[in-house]
Amino acid sequence: MSDTAIKEAMDYEKQFATNNKLKSAYWEHERIMRDIASALYSREKAGQERGEKIGDKTGRQALSTLLQKLLEEGRKEEFDRVLQDNEYQEKLLREYHLK
Repeated sequence: MSDTAIKEAMDYEKQFATNNKLKSAYWEHERIMRDIASALYSREKAGQERGEKIGDKTGRQALSTLLQKLLEEGRKEEFDRVLQDNEYQEKLLREYHLK
């Protein structure tokens, strides 16, 4: 970095330190950037929550369909296992093409 560039940077820093208009503009810019970041985070979080709700609803529908199919096939005794054993539940959901 040249001496001229260093001097210009130091001059700018002095101007910034004493110029309230520059400070105000800087802090306003920072506030706007913070607000944008906050809004984006909030939207992302809301989208994630909506996705989870949709996933929960889809999962409940798949489980309901699975239980209905087991009932139709006379496999009612498997209800407890399906509801208590997640691995078995996943296996049957895939077997019945519900997942």
